[in-house]
Amino acid sequence: MEISSIQIGSRQVGPGKPVFIIAEVSANHRGDINTALKAIDAAKYAGADAVKFQHLRHNMIAAEPLSAFYKSAELPYEWTSALIARAKEKGIIFLSTPFDTEAVDMLSAAGVPAFKVASYEMTDDVLLRHIAKKGKPVILSTGMAYLEEVKHAVEVMQEEGNNQIIILHCVSLYPPQFKDLNLKAIQTLYKEFNLPVGFSDHADPSSNVATLGSIALGACLIERHITDSQEGNSNDDKNSMTIEQFKNMVAEIRDLESALSGSGIKEPVSDPSRKVDEVKERGTRRSLYAVRDIREGEIIDEKMLITLRPMRGIEPKDLRKVIGKKASRAIPARSPIMPDNINI
Repeated sequence: MEISSIQIGSRQVGPGKPVFIIAEVSANHRGDINTALKAIDAAKYAGADAVKFQHLRHNMIAAEPLSAFYKSAELPYEWTSALIARAKEKGIIFLSTPFDTEAVDMLSAAGVPAFKVASYEMTDDVLLRHIAKKGKPVILSTGMAYLEEVKHAVEVMQEEGNNQIIILHCVSLYPPQFKDLNLKAIQTLYKEFNLPVGFSDHADPSSNVATLGSIALGACLIERHITDSQEGNSNDDKNSMTIEQFKNMVAEIRDLESALSGSGIKEPVSDPSRKVDEVKERGTRRSLYAVRDIREGEIIDEKMLITLRPMRGIEPKDLRKVIGKKASRAIPARSPIMPDNINI
């Protein structure tokens, strides 16, 4: 069954569509709205399709004493309208991860086009059902999860009538080692759920290996963290890409998409608009030439022949058709063996 694409804002997300790229700001606003607004500008500059924040309150995400860890990552909910307005002004899709039902309601009322569910929340059926009931697309991260847990989360949302689900393969280590990434799980998720699958990449921000590999394996959405400084003091800065790193990644993704856009048929590149293409280049392949002067009537043996570029006569694959035949005319040394030079 063909996997349907899912509409997020102005974009269709799914197999066969341009990769949907999310710049995750996370805690990298550091509690400053001006930093948050500049992050939107940076995400647009870097070529992201969407910029994503996290709507969380430390006392609603964890119990004490763990809740204190999240206090610096809080995003004041009163920023929401200003952030959405800035994203609209810049022409980039605004997304956010809600960590409580109030955030879900507020973001829904503000018109966000989709919800993101963080890996740590994917087993919270209460939150999943509340999100699913809004009828918007859901991007589901699956770090730390067994396949059975992913299946349960998907079923919970589908029970609420929401099948607009994009599953993100994810490893919730910051950063993971490359051997941890198990990118082949992307293909497993496609096979199991017949839903769009993406990749949330937490690997070393200086490398695009995993991102590009995931796309080659079918990922149709990429999420990576972005920061204005890896030396900032947020929980995520050091594991986030700089703006220029993110921009370079986007360029490489678009180049990879172009490289993957062919028909899959093994054939030479044909482009009449080019001065040189592979069809024209075929003429520079080898053909049979005379090593020495060959007299008219002389019986041709293999020692008289050499393969040289360019192709001007009989191809090497037809060598056996030439051996033992008489030369129908004299053939000068270093001249191509033409079909009318021999009596076949």
